[in-house]
Amino acid sequence: MLDDVTVINIREYLSGKNDNDLGEEDLSEILSDFSCLKNTDVEHFLKSNAIEFTKKNQSVTYLVFHNEDASLVGYFTLAVKPISVSADKFSNTIKRRIARVSQLDEESNTYTLSAYLVAQLGKNFADGVMRE
Repeated sequence: MLDDVTVINIREYLSGKNDNDLGEEDLSEILSDFSCLKNTDVEHFLKSNAIEFTKKNQSVTYLVFHNEDASLVGYFTLAVKPISVSADKFSNTIKRRIARVSQLDEESNTYTLSAYLVAQLGKNFADGVMRE
């Protein structure tokens, strides 16, 4: 299944360095064909927010293209968000491991660390793009 698709970070479009590269206008045109009537928020995010959120380093969106005809079949957006976990629930061994990648708030006895969040996930339902 993974051989059937190619995943592209939209930063590749936004970092076009010469006239042969695809740029933001090309990216916007590709995104304009995306349709997700089952969840209009997913469609709205991709068309209206994905580019700006990527530029501001709030998240990064990856487009999924089918290799056979280069159609956009879907996308996903990742964000890095802080999470807090109570230190009370962990053994000393786990606390030492968590301490390497987090910060302990001694007052609340919680660790704060970064985690990847799948912020958006969408499938393209536009005519001619539906795939099983």
